[in-house]
Amino acid sequence: MITIERIIDFLKCNGINYNYTGKHDLVINDYSVPDNVRDDSILWIKDLKKLEDINLENYDNVLIVTSSLNSNKVMCGNFLVANNSKELFFSIINHFFAEQSEEAYIGSSSIVETNYIGKDVYIGHNCFISSKVKIGDNVVVKNNVVIEGTVSIGNNTTISSGVVIGSDGYGYYQNENGKNIKVSHLGGVVIGNDVEIGANTCIDRGTLGNTIIGDNVKIDNLCHIAHNVLIEDNVIVIALSMIAGSVVLKENSYIAPSASVMNQLTIGKNSFVGIGSVVVKEVDDNMVVAGVPAKVIRKKGDE
Repeated sequence: MITIERIIDFLKCNGINYNYTGKHDLVINDYSVPDNVRDDSILWIKDLKKLEDINLENYDNVLIVTSSLNSNKVMCGNFLVANNSKELFFSIINHFFAEQSEEAYIGSSSIVETNYIGKDVYIGHNCFISSKVKIGDNVVVKNNVVIEGTVSIGNNTTISSGVVIGSDGYGYYQNENGKNIKVSHLGGVVIGNDVEIGANTCIDRGTLGNTIIGDNVKIDNLCHIAHNVLIEDNVIVIALSMIAGSVVLKENSYIAPSASVMNQLTIGKNSFVGIGSVVVKEVDDNMVVAGVPAKVIRKKGDE
């Protein structure tokens, strides 16, 4: 049972701005979605048009999180209103409804050679972690994960099932006879704090230096991060993206689904690479690029 008083206390303690209109004795027990509203629940209305489709008179104890209100709806509902309603809603969901963190555990079918494991680390089933890997505190490694070579993983990081970290990158040269000769990969991978790596993503180790993933980076499922890539703090890389060797993704940049970034390019700070783009030139700070090949669409902040 979650009272509105508990929710408001949580928002105040975390400095989340809001306005509340509704019953002061409101109690919720669940969450729901606009297409399937349940009584005694909290839901987020992103598209305000959907608010018109909900007959709030049928629900006594629904708490709606949204960014603005129509005056005719205020009289018959319970509303938490904030400019960033998504942040407000998911802060509540994460605090009151999210699953508890995994307890320290190592699956019996996993092979863990390293002795450098922090506190409260969870390692699932059928994983392989080599002897040179260092794992920080509160790290979750899910099932069928391979981490090999010299890899450092920061605190509070989550590595989803099927991920491979530390494998050799794709590097060859041709000798005098035209034969392809593999370039030795002697580097490692450094992963920061609060990083999330999605299922079946591959992160290659560096050739001589390291592949580096900064703090609070979020990498989606089925991504490829090649050798010597530098991803700065707070970057987002979405599903099926390919980041080629020695690319630099500056802080707060965003790589949309299925984008490809050519090797040795820099994607500028606060930049946005659109869905399916093929980037073959440098991208300056604060730019939105899209297309094949990717071209500048606009500068962030411009109409």
